[in-house]
Amino acid sequence: MSVLDSIPHAIADAPHERKVGIRWWLLAAAITTVLLVGYLATAGLIALVTATATSAQFDPVVALIAALPGWLALHQAALTITGAPLSVLPLLPTALVMLLIASASGWVARRSRVRRPDQAWPVITAMGLVHGMAGTAIAVLLDGPVNAVPVDAFLSCAATATIAATAGVANRCGLVYLVWERVDAVVWSGLRVGLLAFAALIAAGGVVLLLSVCLSAPDMAASLDRSGTAGDAIGATLLSVVYLPNAVLAGWAFAAGTGLSVGRLAVHPLHVEPGPAPDLPLLAVLPTHALPIWWTGCFLLPLFVGVVVGVACRRIGGRLTRRLRAVGVAALAAAAATFVLAHAAGGELGNGPFGLVTLHPLSLAAATLCWIAAPAVAVAWFAPLTDIEDDTTGEVRDEEPDSTPEPGAATETGPQCEDAPQPEDEAAAAAPEEPADTRDTEDLTAAIPHARAAEYDHLAAKPVQELDPTEFDADLVEDDEPDPPRGPAGPGTDPDRARRG
Repeated sequence: MSVLDSIPHAIADAPHERKVGIRWWLLAAAITTVLLVGYLATAGLIALVTATATSAQFDPVVALIAALPGWLALHQAALTITGAPLSVLPLLPTALVMLLIASASGWVARRSRVRRPDQAWPVITAMGLVHGMAGTAIAVLLDGPVNAVPVDAFLSCAATATIAATAGVANRCGLVYLVWERVDAVVWSGLRVGLLAFAALIAAGGVVLLLSVCLSAPDMAASLDRSGTAGDAIGATLLSVVYLPNAVLAGWAFAAGTGLSVGRLAVHPLHVEPGPAPDLPLLAVLPTHALPIWWTGCFLLPLFVGVVVGVACRRIGGRLTRRLRAVGVAALAAAAATFVLAHAAGGELGNGPFGLVTLHPLSLAAATLCWIAAPAVAVAWFAPLTDIEDDTTGEVRDEEPDSTPEPGAATETGPQCEDAPQPEDEAAAAAPEEPADTRDTEDLTAAIPHARAAEYDHLAAKPVQELDPTEFDADLVEDDEPDPPRGPAGPGTDPDRARRG
């Protein structure tokens, strides 16, 4: 009792003096920063365009007011300008603001020591609701030449912020691990290959766009000359830059064969239906007459994407049906992502001759599915079996086609495919077996594994001390390392805790 009485109250009650609710203050600061940065960036871009345009008077107040509907366009909310609909909005500013929201959400999760999936919902919900309410408030306040529907503004802003916030905390809070834990190993491998397929088709669209820009450079320069002064050329160039992701998706639509339409102008690899187009440098790449026959070589690009997917799925171990399932999952994932982005890249462009701008999302998704699945199935079926990735360990091993190890033969270290025999390694059999309690567990980190390892299930039964998932208002510490164990500590008191570090 004398030792306890000698402890000052300032030290004994230190944990209770920490500020409660500091996490919510961090979240509020992150959301406010994201809103202000997005709004000020939009205002700065509008100010630059108006300051360099011909016969335009620069007024900071007008730029700040014009930034309100610009902030809605930043989150893909459809606008109406003097009665004409405008829903063909650039994807590059949207991608940048989503990256900003994801970074802010990840920062809040890291500083607040949010680690579990059930601890991530306050960050995601707060980001989505605040952005949705801000978009609704702006849509209600707009009363002039530019208008927006409040419901559409709420849904667009909330969906954009929610998706970005989820991506920002997915790895930190274990959302990716939660998906991995609840899906089959083949499905998880197919999703990973689907990301590769989507990156490959975006690269193919970029190749088509780059080729079109190189061939249409004189037409683009003539479009800049027709824009007027140097300030007008700067505005037209900025407008073309922010629409570059839309153009990349249009390049993939052209390579896939479905093409794109701008009003009456329809462009396909095999035929072109002429029609008017806005006089912008980026749209100067659209042909107005029949294309040469060599443009059909663009069909090799989606074929190459399918071959890449097939090679990636060929490395998945197991029977042929497992690889074919992975091909199907990868093709479906890439087609779904293409459908969403193609739908966002198109829309209405006024009531004039240009009308509807569309990439034909449904047709493009179906074509993407076929272009990826057909070559990938052929490669997964007929290509030789080399560098197969084991589904139980995530390691890569070499294997010749139709080679099955004989019982009792020595194999490489690591588990084999689930349909192959499991002979013991001679070296491992000769060495004495190490007790399970003394097994090195340093490689069993919280990273997302590539397969299930049942032999470490006994370690999962030992709970790791985390924050209470029901209390988001917990204390904040400077680092992310768990607090040291309280109570008497000494050598040999808790060997499991010592091994876990």
